[in-house]
Amino acid sequence: MERLVLCVLVFGALVKGHNCPGRCICQNISPTLTLLCAKTGLLFVPPTIDRKTVELRLTDNFITIIRKKDFLNMTSLVHLTLSRNTISQIIPQAFVGLRSLRALHMDGNRLSSIKTEHFKGLVNLRHLILGNNQIHHVAPTSFDEFVATIEDLDLSYNNLRTLPWEAIARMTNINTLTLDHNLINHIEAGTFNLLTKLVRLDMTSNRLQKLPPDSLFQHAQVLSDPKVSNPSTLAVSFGGNPLHCNCELLWLRRLTREDDLETCASPDHLMDKYFWSIQEEEFICEPP
Repeated sequence: MERLVLCVLVFGALVKGHNCPGRCICQNISPTLTLLCAKTGLLFVPPTIDRKTVELRLTDNFITIIRKKDFLNMTSLVHLTLSRNTISQIIPQAFVGLRSLRALHMDGNRLSSIKTEHFKGLVNLRHLILGNNQIHHVAPTSFDEFVATIEDLDLSYNNLRTLPWEAIARMTNINTLTLDHNLINHIEAGTFNLLTKLVRLDMTSNRLQKLPPDSLFQHAQVLSDPKVSNPSTLAVSFGGNPLHCNCELLWLRRLTREDDLETCASPDHLMDKYFWSIQEEEFICEPP
C-alpha cells in the first residue's frame, strides 16, 4: 500500500501541477521545477507557466513572437529552450529580469536581426545558441550584457556578413565560437588576442580570403571536423572559404593540421590547389 501511494505521488509530481499548462509535462520535484512543452502546437508562450520554473523547454512549436509578459518575474529561470519554432520577433527587453538565466537556445527560428534591446537583462548568460536562423545583422552592443560571462556562442547557418568584432574581442571567458556557414568576408585583426580560453573556433564555409594572424593561433590545430578537438588545444576550422594564398597566410600554413581539405581560390597559379600541399615559398605577395 505504501509503495502504491509513493508511485501515485511521484506520478503526480511529474505530470501535472496546478500551474501546468495543458499538454505540457511539469516536473516539480524539489529543489527544481522543470516544464516541458515540446511539440504541443503552442502559438504563444503559455501565460500559466509557474513563475518559479527553473528549466523551460518550448521546442518544436509554432511560437512567432517573444513578448515582454512571457517571462515576467521568472527570476529563477536558468535554462530556456525555444528551438525550432517560427520566432521572427523579440519585443525589446522581453528577457529583462532573467538574471539567473545561463542558457538560451533559439536555434531553428526566423530571426533576421539582433538588436541592442533584445538581450537586456541577461547578465549571467553562459550559452547563447542562435544557429539556423536568418540573421543578417547584429547591432554593435547586442552582446554587452553578457560579454564577460558568455562561454558558448553559436551563430552558424545564418546570413551574417560581419559581426561586432569589438564585442567578440571582449568575450574573455568564451570556449566555443561557432560561425560556420555564413557570408563573413573579413575579421578584424586582434579579435582573438585576448580569448585565451577559446578551444574551438569554426569559420567553415564563409567568404574569407584571409584570417588575422592573432597571437592566439600560434598553438592552434586545424581540424576538418570541428567537433573533434583536444580540450587543451585551440581547434580552428576554416575549410570552404575562398582563401587568397599569399604571404599574409603563411602563418596559417605553418600551423599543425589534421586534414588536407582546404584549397586556394586565388591567385590564379594556385587556384584549386590544396592549401597544405603548397610549399611555403609559393606564399608570396606582389610588390606594391
